[in-house]
Amino acid sequence: MFSYRHSFHAGNHADVIKHLGQMLLIAKLKEKDKGFVYMDTHSGAGLYDLHSDNAQKTGEFKLGIDKLMDYQGSNNDVVNYVELISHYHRHNSYPGSPEIARTLMREQDKLVLMEWHNQEIDNLRHNVSGSNIAIHHRDGFEGLLAMAPPPLPRGLVLIDPSYEVAEEYQQVAQTVAKAYKRWSTAIFAIWYPLIAHRQDSENGHSYAQSKMGKSEGLLAALKQQNFKNLLQIELCVTTKEQGAGMYGSGLAVINAPWQFDERMRAALTELQPMLAQSSDASSSVSWLIAE
Repeated sequence: MFSYRHSFHAGNHADVIKHLGQMLLIAKLKEKDKGFVYMDTHSGAGLYDLHSDNAQKTGEFKLGIDKLMDYQGSNNDVVNYVELISHYHRHNSYPGSPEIARTLMREQDKLVLMEWHNQEIDNLRHNVSGSNIAIHHRDGFEGLLAMAPPPLPRGLVLIDPSYEVAEEYQQVAQTVAKAYKRWSTAIFAIWYPLIAHRQDSENGHSYAQSKMGKSEGLLAALKQQNFKNLLQIELCVTTKEQGAGMYGSGLAVINAPWQFDERMRAALTELQPMLAQSSDASSSVSWLIAE
């Protein structure tokens, strides 16, 4: 479970949809002066070197954020995302969700960052710091349940595990259901991959096959809960048949704030053609549980 390193995948199409959604949710919380808590259950290193051997080996950022650097559109949310990312991109780096949150948070807001990987926790502590930031070397699922609810009632929880083992999908659903009962005022944003058969190797094929349908199962489990609302957002850069492994990804958002769905839909309309890897790329925003 500890072999996953996000440095291989930093800045890919999945990071784009995940971090755009994160930024919009933080912006919604900042519309009120009162502080809030941002929790990141699987923080990773917080900042990634795009010239590192890991990033260069996969080159996934070249099909992700690199395609957005010349964005000339008028969608303000995409403009804000590209402006933030560009500052790091000029220095051949990409900010993970903890660093993005750090740049956006105010003095009255609190960041709680969790990471269990022994090397990544050291990288996180080196890359992200501040007076209102607490970093915990612990399992994010356990940490979320232990710390919910925090003293500040408003908050955002980003749940972004590696899904290295198939059981993590069920663990996400179970943990979120328990956390929601303790902290029903929080926004929960759950990232998930969309997996297709791989054709590159026997081992890779087996890995992808074991994960196929798991995200759909996760969404079905979440839909059975008594949440106030549940919003599903997906971006597929190609089709399942054409995909080699992860052909897209999504965000499941519990307690999605007013107009968040509309803003994500408008942003994805701009991003989909830029990130498309085939003419069959698609995006969608839909309510699984409507208020």
